[in-house]
Amino acid sequence: MKPMTSTRSKLVVWLVAAFGFVATVSAARAQDWYYINRQPASLSVAQAMAARGLPYGYYWLQPNGNWGFEGNSDVVGNIYGRRPSLSERGLLYSPGELLR
Repeated sequence: MKPMTSTRSKLVVWLVAAFGFVATVSAARAQDWYYINRQPASLSVAQAMAARGLPYGYYWLQPNGNWGFEGNSDVVGNIYGRRPSLSERGLLYSPGELLR
């Protein structure tokens, strides 16, 4: 008959390893979010920021939609404003330009 301490010690080792893995994964996932004015962002604001390709992190947001990085008072953009069109950004050709 096997001693009980051997089985129990193996179980304890497996439980500690599993707990360590879960704690590590949970801590890593906690960083994957937008924080606005030191609060987790609402779903609509998080979607607007993700649509603009902004990395997860800490931001400030004013009621008019102006936003910036926490710790810096410079306005970086407006989450409610429209994005400039391709022609406004100079990424489209003018008519006949390709044929020249």
